[in-house]
Amino acid sequence: MKCIGLVTDFGDSPYTGIIRSLAYSIVGGNACIVDIDHSVPSFSILAGAYVVAHTYRWLPRGSIIATVVDPGVGSTREPIAVEAGDYYFIGPNNGVLYPAITREGFKQGVKISSQQVASLAEPRFLGKLPRGRWPLSNTFHGRDIFVPAAALIASGHGIEELGEPLELRDLARSSIDYVERSNSGYRTTVVYIDKFGNTALSAREHSIPLKLGEPVIVETMSGISYRIPFLRTFSDVNPGDLVMYVNSFGHLEIAVNQGNASRKLGLEFGEKITIHVAGI
Repeated sequence: MKCIGLVTDFGDSPYTGIIRSLAYSIVGGNACIVDIDHSVPSFSILAGAYVVAHTYRWLPRGSIIATVVDPGVGSTREPIAVEAGDYYFIGPNNGVLYPAITREGFKQGVKISSQQVASLAEPRFLGKLPRGRWPLSNTFHGRDIFVPAAALIASGHGIEELGEPLELRDLARSSIDYVERSNSGYRTTVVYIDKFGNTALSAREHSIPLKLGEPVIVETMSGISYRIPFLRTFSDVNPGDLVMYVNSFGHLEIAVNQGNASRKLGLEFGEKITIHVAGI
């Protein structure tokens, strides 16, 4: 049986319980449902893309990742399902799936038809649906399209049953790997902030010529600069001090040992910072 991994910005809310319940109802009581992350910051496509791209490979091969970070829900953006490498990715065509799909390797995709999803999912509810038909709201496509589509694939339906073909060129793009060289340094983007305030950047380990043990200057958009040592881990500095290191996903990250770096530096998702390296 294929597992379904869920990534959303729903937080601790009824919406999370509803989509889990729906997946069990379609697949059956032995369904494999994994809550990867429901705490993606609200509306943050970039943070959602970071989470999806760095977590899906921990699921068994053949798993389906249903992602609902969807600030454009109900608009003209398309719901999509893509088979890439050994996995399936389902969600809005807004860029949140793009880094994972391109990393895994696009095989085939479809623009999901809500009517086709409904026709396949309805019989599994044996007439227990509200008003006797599959719901399709303007604001809850996680319940009405994405998770049902994921559950149908997990139940053995082919991706081609869910809609019309989609090509790689049709995908909305996003990037969690970004470094821009300038005369003053290396500009990069805040792509994720975890519950500890550790701040992941779009720069990878070797995209900026850093030397372990040497400090860098981090300049925020407000023009404030911080001198931060580039070290191995949090405890290489005293509690309360800043440190930059390579995180477990291979991105440069800024933290405060036993503190909150995003709060201390005043950083937010999507904000650009400039890293100045000594001698460059």
